[in-house]
Amino acid sequence: MTSEPILMVSVLMSVYNDERFVGVAIESILSQTLSDFEFIIINDGSTDDTAAILEKYAAHDRRIKVYQQANAGTTAATNFGLSVARGKYVARLDSDDISHPHRLQAEVDFLEQNPGIALVGGGSEIIDAGGRVIGARNIKTSCPARTLLHRCIYQQSDVMFRTDVVVKLGGYREKFRNAQDYDLWLRISEVAEIAKLDAILGQWRLNSGGYTLSRTLEQKSEVNVIKRFARRRRATGQDDYASYLPPEAMKHRCNIEPGQYEWIVALVLLQSLRLREAREIINELRQGHARGKYILAYVATSMPKTIISLVLNVRNLYLNTLA
Repeated sequence: MTSEPILMVSVLMSVYNDERFVGVAIESILSQTLSDFEFIIINDGSTDDTAAILEKYAAHDRRIKVYQQANAGTTAATNFGLSVARGKYVARLDSDDISHPHRLQAEVDFLEQNPGIALVGGGSEIIDAGGRVIGARNIKTSCPARTLLHRCIYQQSDVMFRTDVVVKLGGYREKFRNAQDYDLWLRISEVAEIAKLDAILGQWRLNSGGYTLSRTLEQKSEVNVIKRFARRRRATGQDDYASYLPPEAMKHRCNIEPGQYEWIVALVLLQSLRLREAREIINELRQGHARGKYILAYVATSMPKTIISLVLNVRNLYLNTLA
């Protein structure tokens, strides 16, 4: 980051082989009601047509600054973006997600009015690969810092933070390659206040090749390490990051199987109480597969919505306080 911010916001995106969705993500930023921003995009060694798409947009809007680099991973790419950011605030956006037009203005207004808060985020609609809204993720909590220790309450694409605070923290920690955002949010919460807006600020794409789906086990394992480190910092003032050895091999993301993707879509629809749509997908998956999870989910789609809502509310309370 330059010594003095000269813009209100630096929007920061890292992209790797996302030719299908990156154009829509970029357009969602160019359509913002707030115009005082730069859009830093790091192409992390893409091998598809991503580079050409980025250069096309950059040629038509001076606010877009594209940096090309050999593949180094999302965390390293994002830290490079932080090093060149000139904004007072940084807004993150994943290359397959979408920001609603009011997103930047809403978050800037909040941070300007609350100088003690260093990190803010909202909620997101959940969309499938085709852009259909299938649900929403908007975790509500009266104590964001406490809840954050139990679960990640933000989607990366609905977050904005104070650049100077994150620079002082050293940015993202590059040994973490699947949940580096969660680690940063926790470290911010230990030096400043954080907040959660009860507002839908964009759309999170359920992408069959995204981190959440294609690296589920790796991400869960890393999240457990991050939580352990956070608890240790709270108890002793430091953690074991310096001696932490991440898994050596890291494969590129690859799409999960279609049937697995449809199952996840069905679960999102079920949690959104769109029971008929969920039942149709689950019924298709049941054909020739006598798996218990399909049978249980199919039965759940026939339950009263009040019962499902009660179960989901109890689950959310548990995740917020006890997980």
